[in-house]
Amino acid sequence: MLSTFYEVVTGREPVMLRAYLLAVLVQMLAVNTLAEFGYLTVNVPPSFGLITCCAGFVYGIGMVLAVGCAGAVFYRAGEGKLDYLYVVAAFTLSAWFSNNWLAGPIHSFSHSRGLSTTLHDALTIDRILLIVFVIVAGILWFIRGNNLAYKGGWTWPTTGVCIGLIGTAAWTVRALDGKPFGLGTMQGSDEFASLLLEGDLSAINGSLLMVLGIPLGSFIASRMNGTSPGRPLSSKRIGMALAGGLLMGISASLAAGDNVLHGLSGVPILAVSSLSFMPFVILGIWAGVKLGWIK
Repeated sequence: MLSTFYEVVTGREPVMLRAYLLAVLVQMLAVNTLAEFGYLTVNVPPSFGLITCCAGFVYGIGMVLAVGCAGAVFYRAGEGKLDYLYVVAAFTLSAWFSNNWLAGPIHSFSHSRGLSTTLHDALTIDRILLIVFVIVAGILWFIRGNNLAYKGGWTWPTTGVCIGLIGTAAWTVRALDGKPFGLGTMQGSDEFASLLLEGDLSAINGSLLMVLGIPLGSFIASRMNGTSPGRPLSSKRIGMALAGGLLMGISASLAAGDNVLHGLSGVPILAVSSLSFMPFVILGIWAGVKLGWIK
């Protein structure tokens, strides 16, 4: 998502933004329809008020320092950019440490209790009516967009629909193991660290398999495409990237989710926590760009 929001803060043609918003709208329609008719029970990520907003800002800065979001560093490692394994390790370990020893005390100290609610419940508005309004507004904006491919890849409509369908599938598959969440990387990274460092076999679940599937899918796709797009990190940026991974892991733990969970799972169900977290992620990216941490 760094490329997506980089377009926003630099005023570039919002090709990736259109793909992201279309993925959100596809899930918004599918997941909420399934929930409305009782076929799916969704878990709403909790909001911790000001902590969620501050965590979003720090997470955005971490994305700039790491040159990628939590999901991106996994797929870039799968492409063959092994220097991103440093960032993966930093993100995974900091998320595991924070979930076990940091998030709880900070939430208690600030008297922040997780409030799991959606925008339509908070405003006492009919869910379907609000979703129809958002989807219509989105379609009107999409009509103005050009059907461009991103760096020679899929066009934004194809990308958006595919990601939206994958996100919907994640909701339904995860419901089978009693944890109805959509896409996300923080929890699976935490489970991966728990498996390796604690030998906790219960960590082998849907969240872990989802995270492990990212570099695997990226490896297959990059080999089928014949190239590995983008450039590896320069040696001068390794320290910054490690700091970015640490900041993303800690802030994702404090906000009970990373940009993937909030941006591609929470926003489609109109979770208040996600609608609070994501704007501050963009603000953090803006700050990082203004500080010259990414070109």
